[in-house]
Amino acid sequence: MSALIIKKGLPLIWTLFLGAPLLGFSVGMLTGFFGAGGGFIITPALNIFLGLEMNLAVGTSACQVLGASAFSLYHHLDRRLMGVKVAACTGIGIPLGAFCGVRTVEAIKGLAAWKINGTEIDPVNVVLLGIFAVFLLLIGGWMFFDNFYLRRHTDDNEDTHVGLLFSLRIPPIFRFRTIPAGMFSIPVLVFLGLIMGFLGGLLGIGGGVIMLPVLFYLVGQETKFAAQTTTMLIFVSGAFSSLFHAIDHNIDYPMVAVLMCGALLGARCGARLQKKVTGKSLRKYFAFVVLAAWLLVVYKLTQMFFLSPS
Repeated sequence: MSALIIKKGLPLIWTLFLGAPLLGFSVGMLTGFFGAGGGFIITPALNIFLGLEMNLAVGTSACQVLGASAFSLYHHLDRRLMGVKVAACTGIGIPLGAFCGVRTVEAIKGLAAWKINGTEIDPVNVVLLGIFAVFLLLIGGWMFFDNFYLRRHTDDNEDTHVGLLFSLRIPPIFRFRTIPAGMFSIPVLVFLGLIMGFLGGLLGIGGGVIMLPVLFYLVGQETKFAAQTTTMLIFVSGAFSSLFHAIDHNIDYPMVAVLMCGALLGARCGARLQKKVTGKSLRKYFAFVVLAAWLLVVYKLTQMFFLSPS
């Protein structure tokens, strides 16, 4: 039985079987449409709307992201396997990063309770939500600046786009079909995978919220290929994060099962919709989704610090 129901009582069954499928469908849509796993939405949403402690929300989200990304990958992957070489090189760093992220969550779980406005609060909720808020603000802020200011004054032709890390010629370097600027450093891709894995383990996200903009802005992949590569990486990150969180008992399996019911349908709808939009529109829509997630997290933190009963 779900840890949420055991903790808060049987009436929460209605939340589990009505709220969770709707949340799963929404996240599945994001996974299919953007190539992003939706963990940046589902982790705080599980805590804010469904009441899971953040460590359980992180592990449950990682497991759900794994399933949703597998289904999305099935619909995104084309016969040419475009982006698979970039994904393979980046994926080398994911296992170590995921392990370090999960260990960090376990360290935070060991902290003593904090007293805020006369109420004891589990530090794992405050710390992880705080990290989420900063993380989403940085990603969303850059994407809004780029899409609504910078791109108005620069050439938006993706065929001539050059990633900001392209000049780091750390050997070995390799020519990838989906990076039009030319040969790119393999060690740089491995390091980016390490960061993605760490975020997956720490926050329960597949890493798509950072890898989609990273692959476009820093590596120089074309947007639609970046979305496909991101989906592959989300699957790998979700697999290792889920494994390590399962070992530490941070997964609510009944919740995962119900979330997946909605996510599978949502991922299919999202994948179909993605084929109808341009890369430029895809980046703009993604910026608004990140902003919505940030506002959600800030609202929850405001409740903790200013609206707790004294």
